[in-house]
Amino acid sequence: MINDQNRGKVLLVVIGILLITNIGMLVFFLPGEHNSKSSPSRMDRKAYISNMLKNDIGFTPEQLVKYDTLSKRHREKMNLIFDTARTKKNEQFKELVAGDFSDSVIYRLAAASAASQERMEISMFNHIRNIRRLCNTEQLAKFDTSFGKVFNRRGGDSRRKSNK
Repeated sequence: MINDQNRGKVLLVVIGILLITNIGMLVFFLPGEHNSKSSPSRMDRKAYISNMLKNDIGFTPEQLVKYDTLSKRHREKMNLIFDTARTKKNEQFKELVAGDFSDSVIYRLAAASAASQERMEISMFNHIRNIRRLCNTEQLAKFDTSFGKVFNRRGGDSRRKSNK
């Protein structure tokens, strides 16, 4: 049986992990001065996906134009989500302080962070589904086997090179 003190420690660890994850996602996805060095790899990622859709899956020029439109809309939506998340993180910390880091405040804020993370994931999965819907019947099998590589390819070629 977990006592209140151990439960509080577990919750602080969970909040810490969620905070680090959200900050990492902000740094990874939002362009700006703090990550200007990663901008070329973001462009490499976009080019990589476009090339994969064209060469591996067989997207036509019309499909690629539709993909670019989807991608632009998704990026704009994600930027709004990340901006909101950044604002909420500041507000959440103020709530923690105002609530004297009580268990009830910690639980409520952890649940809010988890819900925010869930919205981001759902948006990403819907984006992938929308890209998949651009495929014709011959392309679907190729998409289903190839797109997992793109989904797991974090940080572009620069990260892959640094692991070697």
